[in-house]
Amino acid sequence: MTEIKKALEILKIRWKEVIFITGLSILPLILGRLNLPHRMVSLICFMVSLILIALITSLLITGFQRTVYLEGQKQQSLMTLLREGKHFFWRMVNLTIIYFPVYFILVWLTFLIIKRFASIESGFWETAKTHPFAYQLCFTAPVLILIKPLLFMFPLIVVLDCRLFAGFRLLRKCKLLDASELVAVFIVSMAVSSLWIFTPNIKSAATFWGFFLVFGRSILQEFLGLMIMVMSVRFVASLGLVYNGPVASSDVGDLCKYSNGTLRE
Repeated sequence: MTEIKKALEILKIRWKEVIFITGLSILPLILGRLNLPHRMVSLICFMVSLILIALITSLLITGFQRTVYLEGQKQQSLMTLLREGKHFFWRMVNLTIIYFPVYFILVWLTFLIIKRFASIESGFWETAKTHPFAYQLCFTAPVLILIKPLLFMFPLIVVLDCRLFAGFRLLRKCKLLDASELVAVFIVSMAVSSLWIFTPNIKSAATFWGFFLVFGRSILQEFLGLMIMVMSVRFVASLGLVYNGPVASSDVGDLCKYSNGTLRE
């Protein structure tokens, strides 16, 4: 439990940043409860607001990861997080462009497999109501397939300040078996995200209990997400990897060299 305790200690000391990032992350849920007029202008303003919130949140989270690596437990201002996150913006965008098509292709293939063997007649979106467990499995299975790049790809970029494809080449140095605590927290986070099956959705959470379940689950999920990021950054940093600039060869040995069991330049 050592790494879990260290991650919790960092989050505890940097609680102001944690609260702000978590609050900003669940803001779309709060906006989703508002009865906005069904006018085109209102809809456009709503969508633009969501995009801006997502952008600022992503920059803050990226800056948070970078400063965890550079400064550890030291508290940082929001402007510092934004400045550090901005440095990695385009690499974050490029990674997202690569990741999401692969992820959704796997989601669709998982659905086709489940539909074939479970004799599901409904379409994909209708499955959320008719077969919620099968619907959730469609999103869970691809995450498990992509667990290694999900956990380590961006932390590699943040820690080493390396190019995107250099990060992919170094990904083989990150062993899941060496990060058992991190994997355990990640699985718990996935379990929490699956609780939507047993809780009301944001539109139907009219009662206090329903409201508590929806937002409580979201807050817990965001907190676990930050905890996973801290543990991932610390794990990658502990490997002692060194990035030596642009890579022409696919050989990881061109990026870094071993010295006494630690990767050094």
